[in-house]
Amino acid sequence: MDEKVDRLREDVVMFNRRIRAQRAGHLLTPSQLQALAHLDREGPMSARALADLEQVAPQSIARTVSMLEDAGMVSRTVDPQDARASIVAITAPGLQTLAADRSRRNEWLSAALATECTDAERDLLFIAGRLLRRLAATPEPAPQRESLMNS
Repeated sequence: MDEKVDRLREDVVMFNRRIRAQRAGHLLTPSQLQALAHLDREGPMSARALADLEQVAPQSIARTVSMLEDAGMVSRTVDPQDARASIVAITAPGLQTLAADRSRRNEWLSAALATECTDAERDLLFIAGRLLRRLAATPEPAPQRESLMNS
């Protein structure tokens, strides 16, 4: 089982790298694109909420948001609940960049599915995609305390 799990992890990493390589002529990093995608799907939110979605430190998301703001991809407004915080929202240029990026990646994936997979394989991949999304939402297990249990 360990070998199969290791192979699956490697396969997912290889696929992720390949699809990330399909860029739409912009200079945004994968982290910046992911932040834009979250803002598009979830709507305006605090930088803290965005950091939580991205599973990164607030300092890291602050740099990402700052670079996106400098590029005109997002805007910031004062959070009405907390004047010290800001609400981040995707802008029209951010939406256009994200749409072009999604389109390019979808074109590549559609072509790859059409040329490399049978109908049955495509159906399996769509099912696998839903399973991978479900697995991604699984919380991390609590650390095992074998040393305490064996004491």
